[in-house]
Amino acid sequence: MQIFVTVSEDYDQSRLDVFLKDNAGDDLSRSTVQKWIDSGFVTNKTKDQVVHKNGYKVTLGEEYVVDVIARPPSRLEPIPMDIPVLYDEEEFMVIHKKAGIACHSGPGDDSPSLVNGLLHQFKNLSGTGGERRPGIVHRLDKPTEGVLIIAKTDRAHAALSKLFQDRLVDKTYYAWVLQAPVEAEGTIQMPIGRHPVERVKMCVREDGRMAITHYKTEKIVQTQTGRKFSLMKLGLETGRTHQIRVHMAKIGCPVVGDSLYSRSAKDYTQYGLLLFAKKLDFPHPFVTDKRIVVELEFPERFKIFERKCPSY
Repeated sequence: MQIFVTVSEDYDQSRLDVFLKDNAGDDLSRSTVQKWIDSGFVTNKTKDQVVHKNGYKVTLGEEYVVDVIARPPSRLEPIPMDIPVLYDEEEFMVIHKKAGIACHSGPGDDSPSLVNGLLHQFKNLSGTGGERRPGIVHRLDKPTEGVLIIAKTDRAHAALSKLFQDRLVDKTYYAWVLQAPVEAEGTIQMPIGRHPVERVKMCVREDGRMAITHYKTEKIVQTQTGRKFSLMKLGLETGRTHQIRVHMAKIGCPVVGDSLYSRSAKDYTQYGLLLFAKKLDFPHPFVTDKRIVVELEFPERFKIFERKCPSY
């Protein structure tokens, strides 16, 4: 199996092992990545040379390919799945990813992923993301629902990836959170990295990658028992794993239903994670002066929670 990754601006001059850990797959450990490098599995495609040093400095725009042992083919079997298409062109499309499904398979997760459904529903998907991630240009966390871009050709995959790298894709999220931020509107700038003990979690840490989240409080609901919930509008400048969830928890406002970062998640399991990627706004990768705007209505579980939350 081959994994292809390109160095974005955020990782320019980073160590190779750090870059691959954050970009070559979900929940990878640094030790796993270092074994790949030590074993000669990692090639700088741009320079056509195998890299054996964990601390090798990667450069913006460089392409790397990782040759690793393939996962069982069953994980890439086409599986029927409900994948609504919101916008469709010959070389790419925008879909509605449902909550509870991972974009692609990862360590320790054998459940069907979005890739399985894409392989069943669509004939053409880009191969730039590697054998394990056909068509996947960017990701949403497994419990997060919302709009997602899928590439059908390698040309579109490269062009769309460049838009993300250049931060030209406007992503709008909404979330119900516990409590309310001290400031009704603001920006959170805190570096995020892998949690040192609980490896499935991320956390704010000084040696992490800088992450920037913009937020605005849209509504505050005071409950009958004195609890407080807030509906937040959120925008991302960076795309770290679990970024919104980590940042909101750090300022004392964890996302409702977040089993990783909220102690009271069990009280709201019927709603799932109340984080929603509602809107994408981006320039057409091939047509000058054309923008593509795709927006979803709030899912029913968001509406039900809003009606019921005053009674909590």
